[in-house]
Amino acid sequence: MDNKELVSHFFVEGYINHNYDFIMECMAEDYIDHSPAGARSNADAVGILKIVEGQFSDLKIEVLDVFGEEDMVATRILYQGIHAGTCMGIPATGKHISFEALENFRVVDGKIVESWGYWPDKEIEAKLR
Repeated sequence: MDNKELVSHFFVEGYINHNYDFIMECMAEDYIDHSPAGARSNADAVGILKIVEGQFSDLKIEVLDVFGEEDMVATRILYQGIHAGTCMGIPATGKHISFEALENFRVVDGKIVESWGYWPDKEIEAKLR
């Protein structure tokens, strides 16, 4: 599996299939997330995925763009789901929301070792209210 395929599988297996064993395998044990979520291990990354799972039901992910060069993979992802749990301090509303996020990954020896993500927090918060 090349780096772009690995990152694409990360989204499907992590957010849709909840295959956390795959996430533990595809990410380095000392994985670093440079986004506000701030994971510092593959186990932390699984914890974040589980939080998102509790916040949004019927979550759908569409990989809109994926680009790769050397050890870097850049993505643009469309997230769609139903607000089913507290998110950003806002209790579940049952609203269906969608948003795009940008996430970049560094892959070394077949493992995701770092990521930088931008989720449009203000847009998401406005859609939840």
